[in-house]
Amino acid sequence: MLDIDTRLLVIFFEIYQQNSVSKAAEQLGIGQPTLSIALNKLREHFNDPLFIRIENKMQPTELSNQIYPMVNEVLNRLKLIQNYNIGFDPKRSDYEFKISMTDISHLVLLPKLMNYLREHAPNIRIEILPISANTAKMMSNGEIDLAIGFIPQLEAGFYQQTLFPQHYIGVAKKNHPRLQLPEITKRQYCNELHVDVLATGGHYVLEHELQKYGVKRNVLVRLPGYLGVGLVVQETDAIATVPHYLSQILLK
Repeated sequence: MLDIDTRLLVIFFEIYQQNSVSKAAEQLGIGQPTLSIALNKLREHFNDPLFIRIENKMQPTELSNQIYPMVNEVLNRLKLIQNYNIGFDPKRSDYEFKISMTDISHLVLLPKLMNYLREHAPNIRIEILPISANTAKMMSNGEIDLAIGFIPQLEAGFYQQTLFPQHYIGVAKKNHPRLQLPEITKRQYCNELHVDVLATGGHYVLEHELQKYGVKRNVLVRLPGYLGVGLVVQETDAIATVPHYLSQILLK
C-alpha cells in the first residue's frame, strides 16, 4: 500500500478547495501533470476516484467528503508544529492578519485597532472580512485568524472571549418634532417610525426583548447593516435602536 506523505495531503486539500486540478496546481505552484500524477496515487491508495468531473468542476466523492475533515485537521496540526516556538516580534513582523468583523466593529473598534498597530506593530497589515455563515468554516481552515462581533452561530471548539458587555439605546435626530429627548415613553416609542437593522444575531435578540415587553415597532425601512443608520435618522423623523457603543459614534 502506498504511504501518504504531507505533499499528497496538501494536493488533496487544494483540489477539494478549488474544485479544479488546474486551479489547485496554480495555487500550489506546480505543474498540472505533476498534480495529476499525485491525484492518481491518491486514487490508487483509497481505491476511489475521489473527484469526478461534473460540469467542468471536480466534485468530491462521498469518500472525499468523509476524509476531508481529517486531512484538514492533520494539515492544521502540522502547521502548528512547523510554527511552534517561532518568535513573533510585532515591531518587525509584516504578517497580514485576516479578521472577520461586523460593521459595528468597523466603526467602533477598527480605528482604535489601526492606531494601536501603527504604534506597536507598524509593519503588520490586516484584511477585514465580513461575518458570514462561512466564518466558522474559514476559521477552522485557517483562512481567518480572528473574528470580532456578536456571533451566536459559532459552535463549540473555538476559543471565545467577551470583550465588553453591550446594551441597546434609541437614537433620534436633534430637534425631533414629536419627541422630548433624552427620554421617551413606551407609547411614544411604539408610535414612531423605526429603522430596523438586519445585522447578524443582534437583530433577533432585540426583537425577542421587545416582544417580551409587548412592543411592536412600526418599521419604515430595514437596512442590511448599521453603516447607513446615522444618515437615515439624521435626515428623517424615524428613530433607531442600536448598540450603545455605536450610538456614541453616531452622536459625535
